[in-house]
Amino acid sequence: MMLLLLLGCQPPQSTATSAAAVPPGLVIAHTNDLHAHFLPEPAPWLDGSPAIGGFEAIDAHLRALRQGGDVLYLDAGDVLTGTPLMEFSDRGVEGGAMLSFLDVVGCEGFVLGNHEFDRGLEHTAQLVAASPLPVLSANLQDSSGAPLFDGLLPSTVYEVSGVRVGVIGLTTPSLARLTTGETASRIRILRPEDAAAPLIETLAVDADILVALTHLGIEGDRALAEAVPELDLIIGGHSHSSIHPSEKVGNTWIVQAGSYGRQLGVLRVTLEDGRIAVLDSALKDLTLGDLPVSPGAAVTALSEKWQGAIEARYGRQLGQVSDDILRGEGESPMGRLAAAIIRQAAGADVGIMNAGGLRSDLLSGGLTVGDLYEVFPFSNEIVTFQVSGEHLVRMLLRSVARHRAAHAPLQLAGVQYSWRLRLDAPELVSATVSGTALDLDATYTIATNSYVAEQWKYNLGVEPDAVSLTGITVLDAAVSYAEATVLTSSRQPSAVQQVE
Repeated sequence: MMLLLLLGCQPPQSTATSAAAVPPGLVIAHTNDLHAHFLPEPAPWLDGSPAIGGFEAIDAHLRALRQGGDVLYLDAGDVLTGTPLMEFSDRGVEGGAMLSFLDVVGCEGFVLGNHEFDRGLEHTAQLVAASPLPVLSANLQDSSGAPLFDGLLPSTVYEVSGVRVGVIGLTTPSLARLTTGETASRIRILRPEDAAAPLIETLAVDADILVALTHLGIEGDRALAEAVPELDLIIGGHSHSSIHPSEKVGNTWIVQAGSYGRQLGVLRVTLEDGRIAVLDSALKDLTLGDLPVSPGAAVTALSEKWQGAIEARYGRQLGQVSDDILRGEGESPMGRLAAAIIRQAAGADVGIMNAGGLRSDLLSGGLTVGDLYEVFPFSNEIVTFQVSGEHLVRMLLRSVARHRAAHAPLQLAGVQYSWRLRLDAPELVSATVSGTALDLDATYTIATNSYVAEQWKYNLGVEPDAVSLTGITVLDAAVSYAEATVLTSSRQPSAVQQVE
């Protein structure tokens, strides 16, 4: 039986690796970025994009693993936000059903991700208090330097198959720009390496292996491995990366298991002289026709319960999607559609949507409220503000520059522009707003969501003037739009073009 000791002091490719040559030892399973997905989800990297994963599949694979001995199962954060499950209260907290799912499959702990803060700081505190399993984060503190919430643990030690596993939780510092300004103002966010360093000495005495359970993204994990070489293993999340084979930076191994519960990472660890001598890592696509054993009755009952609740509330048919409407790394059909919905709802000259706010694709066929919810799961309100033509040009060129630097560009409607490189910097060639040439001296009304407007330094680069709330959420606007229009990927023209 696993003994838990709490130290409160402070599109991917999948390959499975055989463990036959590895002696019996420590087994760790891991997921990340579940985003309230508890049912199978499309896997676009597989032929035909079959639906795979879900908690029943996770449970079946964990049950099979546990037939060979103890398994430590951990999750690397962003448990919340993504499906209508967030709108139901369980264990006294919205989205609390995810705690029930993690508990019933035997998860032993998770780290706070940025989306655990989507409903505000009080909601996050309720989530931590309601959790039946340890919730970790060492680099989130209150103004006094104490853990941010009662019950939030900087680290913990597990004993599994005779191995003491010291685990440090670390949350992305970008939380400051990924949540509201009010929430960010109440959190002291340490650099991950600064938070981890003082815990290493204590854990090195109490544990045989040092693990960071992180929600930093793969680049952040690589930087952490370089800064804190004492770490044996980093189990990561945030970038939705399917990492196989596992990476190694110095003596530190790094793993991550995609997103939405479609893959399960399995590590078999052999230790020698206090470090990992062998790490046999597998990343398993949880295909439903290939379950090793049947899932338990408890997880099946839980899945059926919440699937029924969501169908009753969000299963209303709205209309049709004529063809697949997809997201992308640049300007995308989904992005243009979202910007058009926002623009129309507010009666604005230009609509703007952030690519990160688009959380799912729409596939051709019938459309329900729940389908739109999964695209727009955040409760952001549509807002309007005024900008001069000159400032609008600055926003457009900044979007191009950020895209060239591997950041997602603004998703736009109502404006079309072309640009070219001049002295290795983007230069505007032409631009129209609502079909008329952009006037540098004119004033334009912009519509976007409340997150984009509040985090304008990151999203826009220009401070909005005269911000006005519409009282309409992006989801509500999308539902109204879909009730009146057959959704298609081709109705909105491309907003941006590069020319020579």
